[in-house]
Amino acid sequence: MSSTALGSIDISCEEGLDGVDGSARFSFRASCSALASVSGPIAARLAAEHPARATVEVHVRPLSSVPGTAEKSRGIALREIIERSCLLAHHPRTLIQVVVQALTNPTPGYALLAAEINACTLALISAGSVTMRGVVCAVPIGRVKKGGVVTLEVDPPDDAVLEGGGCFAFLFGFALSGPKIGTAPPCEDIWSTYRARSGSSFDEAELIRAKEVARDGAAKVWQSMKNSIRRQKMPGETQSPEEDDVKMEV
Repeated sequence: MSSTALGSIDISCEEGLDGVDGSARFSFRASCSALASVSGPIAARLAAEHPARATVEVHVRPLSSVPGTAEKSRGIALREIIERSCLLAHHPRTLIQVVVQALTNPTPGYALLAAEINACTLALISAGSVTMRGVVCAVPIGRVKKGGVVTLEVDPPDDAVLEGGGCFAFLFGFALSGPKIGTAPPCEDIWSTYRARSGSSFDEAELIRAKEVARDGAAKVWQSMKNSIRRQKMPGETQSPEEDDVKMEV
């Protein structure tokens, strides 16, 4: 059994952040929210400079205290996703700096990681300064125990009894050759992690099913991003809906 129902999604492009080229906030429910900002391409330090492509630097900050192991691990995942989704060879010898701020405490499962991935995507779109292969959308998947049955759910509630789960990120773009879902462009699996709780296990068939459920959920996130970009305009901006669509149809 599986469910692709998503909770409330809230998206906004943040204004007033000094010294950045783009920023955005993404929330799965009020209990799971993240803010991301992008600066660059900017001049890279000599030690970080790469002659053939841009260098990606990601800093993840918790709601309080200093970054720990969990934040460093999520930072590595975010850097991998950005490197796979952006055309870094278009910006040699430069630095793309991404800062991700958790606005809520970590929730059970992978919802915060998925929110941070989506916030990064929106910040990159907001900046418009980094060439992208497509739009990355991520969703958390939970193995939810109901009675004696384990089901797969997108964005399970905080009080769900989880038997494991994961996070799946998909790259959407009309130049891709992957499956097409609804009005969203073709997509491909760009990054994922999935595991069972200690003492439990899953088979390959479940992993395939989890990816299918996640793909449907990610398509809904893509549509939410597109709708948000259409609604949110800067004062005095006169872009047409067709020009807004270009941001999502890379």
